[in-house]
Amino acid sequence: MKKFRISIAAILCMGILLFPCKADRVSAAELPNTQIAETETFEIDTRPDYTIYVNRALNCITIMEEEEDGTLTPVKAMVCSCGKEGHGTPEGTFQTSDYYEWRRMVDNTYGRYAVRFNKKILFHSVPYVETSPDTLEWEEYNKLGESASLGCVRLSVEDAKWIYDNCKKGTTVVVYSDSEEAGELGKPTAIKISEDSPCRDWDPTDVDTDNPWLEEENEIIPFTGTIDNFNYAAYANRYADLKEAFGYDKNALYEHYITYGIKEKRIADSY
Repeated sequence: MKKFRISIAAILCMGILLFPCKADRVSAAELPNTQIAETETFEIDTRPDYTIYVNRALNCITIMEEEEDGTLTPVKAMVCSCGKEGHGTPEGTFQTSDYYEWRRMVDNTYGRYAVRFNKKILFHSVPYVETSPDTLEWEEYNKLGESASLGCVRLSVEDAKWIYDNCKKGTTVVVYSDSEEAGELGKPTAIKISEDSPCRDWDPTDVDTDNPWLEEENEIIPFTGTIDNFNYAAYANRYADLKEAFGYDKNALYEHYITYGIKEKRIADSY
């Protein structure tokens, strides 16, 4: 029979492997923090759920708000400029993603309050020469309501900022063509800038305190239509105090404009 000789040193080594000392034992509490799952917190965006309908045939937009029961209520209409011939704004259903206060465009102009919704296609203001609100391309502004862009959807500063401020990331955008019906709230009339105007390098809807359009000597041409073509939704959306007081009551808003709005130099649009 073969005899096996095991040294004392070998026995000690086996004991260490089989029965580690207390110092070698690691409790769950002593594991590195990276091995312990942490609960992440997310901030919930509580702004209303909107859907933006872009009618590229008539160059106008209808904003619809989703109610709790799933129905859609029209809340705002906008006039815009979609892509001109050869650069048509693609039809389809998309979602907003990236938001920029200023964004350089492919033609080296700049758009304000830009919101991406389809690859290189964005909502944004009428172009500016520089990232300064007094460098508006006023000739392009006067094209609002007709196809004029390189594919993006151009808006007045007021309307571009409304989307930028109110439509959260992931808002649905539907681009379609309907040459007969503008939308539930119709198509607003765009403000036109005179070539001789000393304010022509500014967007008339910009609320910047330096905007010369806001000075008293620059008279606002009052709305001269009737209640039938009075854009009551745009009037309410433009003035928070009126929306709070009257909601979207067409008769009340029209009466306010006729009685007080004209004297207060408030802006009203037609469909």
